Amino acid sequence: MGVRHAELEASQWWPRERVLAHQWDRLRRLVRFAYDHVPYYHHVMDSLDLTPDAIRTPDDYRRLPILTKADIRAHRDDLLVRGVARKDLIATGSGGSTGEPVALYHDAAMVAGTKAVKLRNFRWAGWQPGDAWARLWGNNFDIAPHLQLRMRLWDRLTRVRWLTCFDMTEETMARYARELAAFRPDIIEAYVNPLYLFARFLEARGLVGTIRPRGVIVSAETLFPHQREKLGQVFGCKVFNRYGGREMGDVAHECEHGTMHLNAETIYTEFIRDGAPCQPGEPGEIILTALDLYAMPLLRYKVEDIGSPSDAVCPCGRGLPAMEMVQGRVQDLITMRSGRYLTGVFFAHLFKDFDIARFQVVQESLDRMVISLVRGPSLTEGDLSYIMEKLREYTRNEIAIDLRQVDHIPLTASGKFRPTLSHVPPDLVGTGSRGTDSPQSTQRPQR
Repeated sequence: MGVRHAELEASQWWPRERVLAHQWDRLRRLVRFAYDHVPYYHHVMDSLDLTPDAIRTPDDYRRLPILTKADIRAHRDDLLVRGVARKDLIATGSGGSTGEPVALYHDAAMVAGTKAVKLRNFRWAGWQPGDAWARLWGNNFDIAPHLQLRMRLWDRLTRVRWLTCFDMTEETMARYARELAAFRPDIIEAYVNPLYLFARFLEARGLVGTIRPRGVIVSAETLFPHQREKLGQVFGCKVFNRYGGREMGDVAHECEHGTMHLNAETIYTEFIRDGAPCQPGEPGEIILTALDLYAMPLLRYKVEDIGSPSDAVCPCGRGLPAMEMVQGRVQDLITMRSGRYLTGVFFAHLFKDFDIARFQVVQESLDRMVISLVRGPSLTEGDLSYIMEKLREYTRNEIAIDLRQVDHIPLTASGKFRPTLSHVPPDLVGTGSRGTDSPQSTQRPQR
């Protein structure tokens, strides 16, 4: 499967110290290259009186400013390596799930590293070369014509069956059920919410057991415990969570023991709160540097996600460091006027015990929040009253709540579903020391 994949298969078993030393060596080479060949970084480092040789520790590296999506838009040309022709690069970017899509470029080395680490992670879920692989994913409408042949060859080599999640109707899900039962995928890879919806469909139609992969890999959206449980029950296998994005590739992936291992050989990951590195278990903004991307280096890129470093020592024996899974997009934190945050996980815990097909929470301002519910047939007025009671309790009546019942909640343009969206995003990187409130229990009373 290639030299890069063989390297990654070996390095995952190195001792932690060797993995981190290798990662640091790759980072320093990238910083040196960026200074020598990328106008943006040469200017930034000169303005800080910072040379590549002066970056000897992670503290030194943090002297570089965090790169935002606004920075990329403003300095896209200067972020490209000198002399590179755009026609020789691969246009890509954020899928826009944060509400701020951004265009950027990858090179062949970045693509090779991304694919190699993906296949390594897939093997953790039971996949082997030649196994069938189904993707409940977005359309490939944004793939450039000259790359479509390459994609088809990749899909054929890896036995991939694409199923679009842009049109999740009962009719299409019935067709997917028939196709997958015949295709018999060894691995299913999917966005969380479309696969959860499909699992509920299979259960309602009495089709549990007709599709039995070795593993299910979910990504792109927050995976809640009740969703993991349902997917495991319906598909009869272990569910593996993955964290990544189009800008940087796969950042972290669960192993067979459930530890979320960082792909340290391909990405340098920081967790930052109030400008300082987080302690294990402390949530902070995730800041990434792709170690294979030289055509358009993105040093200390802010992806607008939240997660925590972990000091877990996994029984799998891999030396890769670990993280605690992303707690939601930064916008998924509901910000109260008092400075408290209410994590989006709260709403999933509150609504999971009721017959609610889909929900979306939109914070329009510090004073107003709109909650849309697609109700199931057994949701009662008493349930709605209880929901409002708990919402007022946990928001402490700091925000007006408009609870709406709707027939449909649209996906984002990239085909993902946003359960919570705040237009009052916090800034955990810069200033402030506001905490995150998470309810102790939203267990519905016995009635």
